[in-house]
This record gives sequence, structure tokens and C-alpha cells, in this order.
Amino acid sequence: MREEREDALAFINLRSGIDVYAHWKGKTLAEERAQITGHSVAHGHVGYLREAYDGEPYAIQVLVPEALAGEVEIRAALLRARLDEVLTIAIERQALIYHRQADDEAAQLAVKSFVDFVELCERKERETGQPCRISVRA
Repeated sequence: MREEREDALAFINLRSGIDVYAHWKGKTLAEERAQITGHSVAHGHVGYLREAYDGEPYAIQVLVPEALAGEVEIRAALLRARLDEVLTIAIERQALIYHRQADDEAAQLAVKSFVDFVELCERKERETGQPCRISVRA
């Protein structure tokens, strides 16, 4: 009988979570590929956000609630209007779930990612004249 080892299947130990993707008119293959980040929480600048299912609160649910039901266009001005509350939740999440203070480098990267995501959506909306389409995989 084969002995089972806990580390034998370590390669499939991926944490489930909420993945958010921004899509825009004229998006290149390179821009699409840049969103394949291996579940990074620090890639808002390429149009990708991530929160693992480690516990509430979830800032993504406040930033893009309408996208949780399916891909939808969201105006950058609406994302910007939600950003202060989203950042408050993201900072709270870092403290409650991960025991990181606001000055922790990992916490700062995760929180900054939301700002970067909104700024990207603002820039793409200005460039294309159309809001980004936001999709969520949860």
C-alpha cells in the first residue's frame, strides 16, 4: 500500500478567491497576458484585482458589486466615487485577516492595487471614450 504524504499534492494548494478583470476597446494581447498574474494582489495597474477567500470584509464587493452577477461596463467616475470606502475596507481587511498594519509593505501593495485599478480604468475610458467592462470570477 502506498504511503500518502501531505506534501505530495502541494502544487494544487491554490487559495480560492475573487478575481476581477478590466477589459477595454483595443486591448492588446500583451495587455491581456499581463493580467495573468498567478493570483497577485498587486496588479491593479494592469487591470487585475484579487482577494482570496480568507474572510470578510471584501473590498472588491464594494468596488464592483454589479460585476459580481456578470460582465458589465462601469464608468470610471463611479469606481472613483467608491474608492475611499474601498480603501478603508482594504486596510481593515489587511489588519483583520492578515494582521498587517497600514505601514506594512505587503498591505500597502494590496491597497495600492485598488487605486491603480481605478486609475487604469480612468485612463482607458479617456483614451477610448467608453467605460471599461469589468468581469469577475469568484
